[in-house]
Amino acid sequence: MSLQPIASTLPKVRQSPARPAPAEPVEFSYNPQDQLVMSPGTLKLSGLNADLTSQKVALSEPLEPVNGKYVYEPGDARFHGANAFAAVNRTLDLFTEAYGQPVQWATGREKLSITPNAGNDFNAYYSRDDGGLFFFEGVDPKSKKSTFSADSGEVVGHEAGHAILDAIRPGYFSAWSLDPGAFHESFGDVVAMLTSLKDDRVLAKVVEQTGGDLTRQNSVAALGEELGVAINNSVGKNVTGGDYTRNAINSFKWQDPAKLPSSAPPDKLARQVHSFSRLWTGAFYEVFTGIVQEKLAQGLEPAAALSAAADEGLKMYGRMMKAAPEGDFTFKDMANALVKSENEGNQGKYSALIENRFRQRGILPEQSNFLDEEHEAPGPGTRSCSTRLEGPEFGMFQGAQVENLLSGRDQASLRADEGPALQLKQRMQELIAEGEIKYTEPNQKISAKDLFRPDGRPYTGVVRWLDGQMQIERVRIAH
Repeated sequence: MSLQPIASTLPKVRQSPARPAPAEPVEFSYNPQDQLVMSPGTLKLSGLNADLTSQKVALSEPLEPVNGKYVYEPGDARFHGANAFAAVNRTLDLFTEAYGQPVQWATGREKLSITPNAGNDFNAYYSRDDGGLFFFEGVDPKSKKSTFSADSGEVVGHEAGHAILDAIRPGYFSAWSLDPGAFHESFGDVVAMLTSLKDDRVLAKVVEQTGGDLTRQNSVAALGEELGVAINNSVGKNVTGGDYTRNAINSFKWQDPAKLPSSAPPDKLARQVHSFSRLWTGAFYEVFTGIVQEKLAQGLEPAAALSAAADEGLKMYGRMMKAAPEGDFTFKDMANALVKSENEGNQGKYSALIENRFRQRGILPEQSNFLDEEHEAPGPGTRSCSTRLEGPEFGMFQGAQVENLLSGRDQASLRADEGPALQLKQRMQELIAEGEIKYTEPNQKISAKDLFRPDGRPYTGVVRWLDGQMQIERVRIAH
């Protein structure tokens, strides 16, 4: 989530002073939303280690407790780390409970590192190669106040979602199509929304705003309100669509990504991962709204209905990811995996609802038979497709070798008259024209900040050299 370039070096994780492991749950500052929506509260975490890390998460710098607690005022610099640590652990615990098994980070490290203030920017991101999550501080030019992305439980939950998805499906960072990158963004948004709804104060807020009717605008549909306002103020115009970074309440319908513009106003889809992600998020939000309506019809009070629906949504996503494609895919492929997992893992309880909403969005075809092989999700496993970029249309990237990771039976999602190599060349031509590939010289050292465009978004790909041969690799950063 960014519109400004980063300017920081990335600190290494430091060890906390030796102290005994806490015997009781430890209290941390925690805001499941942000300060535009509600004031911070606290969250108790259990099972922490002696160095104040959890089983899977560690702060880059240790915190000093106050009276045995890690609860600080929002103006205290320690608040950022406490809130981020609490939110990541909360997100991870809720998702892995629904998923049914622990995750192993794709970073290759035992613990996911959290850097709560990595520099000046309106930004937050996950980097596999740097081993963790990075949050930033930006000064809102209108309010003159600092906005810390680590202070928003939603923003932190979104970035934690990237890390979780990369752990489950690392192949998505080896795929070049728009859909895997856009799904990465939507996954973070949906996980942040569902985990936020497991907080009593958020439930009360959303009930106050909607009475249980989620078609009305509310705080969980709108992601990252404080950061969104600051971004719009810094740019001087509304570039996000409202007082948020993204909004799950939308009416976008599927369009061929190849025919979309590379950029567009916030009320239109563009061939860009954050923009296109809103299509999937909007479709799933309507599924979630339908589940809430069912719970209300069963006699549950609005808060209980929202909480129960959040449980259903998390389990639905957990099942989906076990059936999900492992390499490149389309939104249709993922929607088929969602229906298949619902049929096989939940006796088809919400299959009709899912099919209806995803058909209305154009993600699934109007008429389809999920017993028909044509409409199955790609099978398990992956296969590689490589090509060399030959021709003047590739400019300075001519001669580069590129590899794409395809899902098991990816042929079902390819246009009949084109093969994977040709599609890969066409996609690379799009990305090069849009400035999404970072060119580097042989022997050039590449730092983390080199992988970000001038507008603050990470490049999609970067040139690396192997034995004198130019290769273009995916940048393994999501924000």
